[in-house]
Amino acid sequence: MTDLTTPKTLLSGMLLVALAGLLSACASGGASGPQVASLGAPPVSAATSSAERKEIPDPNEKSNREVFENNQKFYKSVGYPVAKAYTDTVPAPVRQRIDSFASNISEPLTFANNVLQLRPEAAGKTLARFAINSTIGLGGLFDVAAGQNLDRQSGDFGQTLYVWGARETHYMVLPIIGPTNFRDAIGNGVELAVQIPVGSLLPQKITSVFGSANSIGGPLSSLGRIEEMKALEESSIDFYAALRSIIDQKRQAELNEALNTSLLTANQRAAQSTTPGASTVRKTATATVRRSTGLITTTDDIQDVFTRASNQ
Repeated sequence: MTDLTTPKTLLSGMLLVALAGLLSACASGGASGPQVASLGAPPVSAATSSAERKEIPDPNEKSNREVFENNQKFYKSVGYPVAKAYTDTVPAPVRQRIDSFASNISEPLTFANNVLQLRPEAAGKTLARFAINSTIGLGGLFDVAAGQNLDRQSGDFGQTLYVWGARETHYMVLPIIGPTNFRDAIGNGVELAVQIPVGSLLPQKITSVFGSANSIGGPLSSLGRIEEMKALEESSIDFYAALRSIIDQKRQAELNEALNTSLLTANQRAAQSTTPGASTVRKTATATVRRSTGLITTTDDIQDVFTRASNQ
């Protein structure tokens, strides 16, 4: 039996995730650490959306590109072939069930972050999704909750840090893991560290099941999408810049969603709603973000986002 709390399990999971790291690390950039502001600043504003930001903070671009190139060598020699073998041998319906299962396994962590972000509606939907999909959905193999208007919510500790004040950070590329930022790298580390003591408090059988499922399901789910990134690379003049733009837009949409639905920022949103024209500006910017980043699930979607980003 596999124990979630053993270093061997964690290491095997991390090595598998490394094969899919280029996709799993779809977050905004960072390098020198977040500048933590007070809870009251900066103000919540549609103007902070990535759709309106002209430049992505990347002060260490030279070294980041070097790491990125080394990562690409690894993906081309290991990641892409493994991903192709996976998609060629595993039927699409089976891959869909794996994706749903891996998504369901991550719901408890999403719920915890929704609570920390003081997003009661998101937390309620996440809890309901996990309960429905874990039972009626046969352990998460089927996303039954989506048919009940319970869409999957965003929620991770990097996002939580953003809501609580760690707004500014810089883009960075980690060896094997790929693109991220300092804030999200810390968030991922905290989430990994938290799973160890939490796992030790649960019964052995539960940790064994969740440990095995999380170590296998998550990486397999990401492997099913790596070929889309390969297609983007082949069609990009500057793959580093293209991926950086897409990642930043997608991540900023998630951060804005959390910020604009948190009770922590309710007073700021109320104050802004009294400003003439604020509602129109906010709706326009939100629509732009949704059009740019709402559904990055296929190669065409990725290419559309890159095209829009390049024209800004």
